Amino acid sequence: MSTQSTPIPLSPNVIGWAVAGAFIAAIFAAFQPIAGLALGVMALLVVLLRGVPLRRLGAVLAFAAAVAAVAGPNLGVPAAKEVFAFRILIVVLALGTAGYLLMGGTLSMPRSVAVPAGLLGIWVAWSIVSIGWSEDPVAAVRWTTFLAMMSALVIALALVCRTKERTRTLLWLLLGAFIVAVLVAAAEVLFGLRLATTRPGRETASLFGVSSLFGNQNNFATYLTLTLPYFAVLPLIYRDFRLRALGLIGTGIALMALLYTGSKSNLLATGIIFVALFLVLGADKRMRGRLVGAAVIAGLAAALVIPAIQGSGVVKLPERVVTKFDFSVFASQIETGAGSGALRSSLTAEGIDLIEDTKGRGVGAGNAETAVKSRNPDARVANLHNWWLEVTVNGGLIALVLFGLFYFRLLLRQIHHATHRTDRFVRYLTLAGAISLVGFFAGSLGPSSSIHFAPMWIVFALGVIAIGLARQEPT
Repeated sequence: MSTQSTPIPLSPNVIGWAVAGAFIAAIFAAFQPIAGLALGVMALLVVLLRGVPLRRLGAVLAFAAAVAAVAGPNLGVPAAKEVFAFRILIVVLALGTAGYLLMGGTLSMPRSVAVPAGLLGIWVAWSIVSIGWSEDPVAAVRWTTFLAMMSALVIALALVCRTKERTRTLLWLLLGAFIVAVLVAAAEVLFGLRLATTRPGRETASLFGVSSLFGNQNNFATYLTLTLPYFAVLPLIYRDFRLRALGLIGTGIALMALLYTGSKSNLLATGIIFVALFLVLGADKRMRGRLVGAAVIAGLAAALVIPAIQGSGVVKLPERVVTKFDFSVFASQIETGAGSGALRSSLTAEGIDLIEDTKGRGVGAGNAETAVKSRNPDARVANLHNWWLEVTVNGGLIALVLFGLFYFRLLLRQIHHATHRTDRFVRYLTLAGAISLVGFFAGSLGPSSSIHFAPMWIVFALGVIAIGLARQEPT
């Protein structure tokens, strides 16, 4: 992440200490296997990375953290579920950057990164302040830590990806993660296989919908709708047959996987994505010719999705999934006060009441669930299942304003650059990023919480990167 490219100055003595550390790790492993393994890996990394330039090392760590963030607990230590690759990498990245700065290094931050970084930093600071009035300080510290870690991921990726080449590398890595995710989903559909991280503690037979790497079907569905625009926009921007084919195939696969999740909120998000795509293309005279292509893609998507959710078509969904997509059932549940519809409605009402009760201050970081349980001890589900509401209930109106400024700045700036820039890659990145954020208005209602939902934060990072690249293009 530094602007220098000199090798890490490790002397033979330092390498000797690393080797000694390996022996110490082996002794440790006899009594504490996890701690010994961690020490051994650290010693090995010191030796292997001794000649890697700092600039490249920062990029490698940031890219690895992004991919590990998508994998989440699946790259964890079985005996310590809270310890997994992403958390280790983001801490190493943060400590390494801090050490570099303390040793006199410099780190330039362009305005395109400084503004969103400042908003995220103020939000983290406010979250720390809110711990003071939290009913459950442990939950507050945990939530604030997640916020700081995910914010660090956004900033790190934005600082690393200041060139098109670096950004393309990140996109290819994320494509690899997507391929792994859909292969896991295919294994669920075809063979009934489930990862150990899928709804731990529940019997496989009681699980509903495919969840892939993400623990439950709603999280996976939201990941798919966040990713969908990055495929759907490819054939509209590029003329290369290979990229167009990738875009069409990726769109089809994402939609098919989405159907097997049974997520109504993300089905709605899909519709919003295509409507937003038409609106943005129609607003730009240069891109109106792409409306025909967008109509073709939307038509193919509708031909795939609409029959499937009605129980027919190319994709044959289980009856339980078809019923899940029936919005009339959801409306009936709200009216009768039963089922998931009534539960969602009740949670939303609880959240609004908590905002009013605290006079807009919020209950404190990470205390939304605690507050819901305090008001209703018999509540079966306490998580609000609404990211915007969760932000407001936890941090109050100040947190909502800070997140809103961050979010809408990314959205509006990307729309502006998508309709004003001439560089193909910049137009692709900004258009896809803007449409993804628009779809997330509905998609964010799916996950139980998004504070540690990596795909959302990665899309934020891609938005910051896209704006930075757009600023480099001559006006």
